Amino acid sequence: MKREVIADRGVWTAKKHYALNVWDMEGFRYKVPTQKVMGIESVRSSTPKVCREAIKTALRIMLNENEARFIEFMDNFRNEFNKMPFEDVAFPRGVSDIAKWQQEHNDRFLIKKGCPIHVRGSITFNNMIRDLKLQGKYNHINQNEKIKFCYLKLPNPTREHVISCPQTLPKQLGLDKYIDYNKQFEKSFLEPMKTIADSAGWKVENTMTLEDFWN
Repeated sequence: MKREVIADRGVWTAKKHYALNVWDMEGFRYKVPTQKVMGIESVRSSTPKVCREAIKTALRIMLNENEARFIEFMDNFRNEFNKMPFEDVAFPRGVSDIAKWQQEHNDRFLIKKGCPIHVRGSITFNNMIRDLKLQGKYNHINQNEKIKFCYLKLPNPTREHVISCPQTLPKQLGLDKYIDYNKQFEKSFLEPMKTIADSAGWKVENTMTLEDFWN
């Protein structure tokens, strides 16, 4: 038998999906505990970097502090998240098969049914570049490019609920005020953290009861 880790606290969301507060890793003893994370969004490249870092911090609080401090961090991070630019909150992805999901018609690209959301956002970006005659300043998103995508509030100038960009959101598109921060926060941070918190029997935010309302 081989000793892998000694941990004093841990939380599991499923098989091979866990976070441990580790004091000893294969015989190496830590003065301050470190976290071992497996299968959780903090280690996935498809999660925005700011959320990966926040998930790591939230897990550290969960494994070393208490529920009240955990909820406080969740609230504070939401406030910070809502002030961040597109580039920080958007999901990173790679685009493939863009030609498969678009059809050119009257100087626009029509989006075919069943199109993946990040590809839909890429085709929407290409349409806006054409509509606003920005081809000389911005290239279309092409096959196998790295992009970032973000949910948008409706109605908006694109008439779509998502926009993708090569890396930054051009100011000329006028879409900054339509970023759906609530949905971005839920999809990229709150949902994965709620899964973890539920496993520990914790809440992710303070909830009012009828008793609280009347007091």
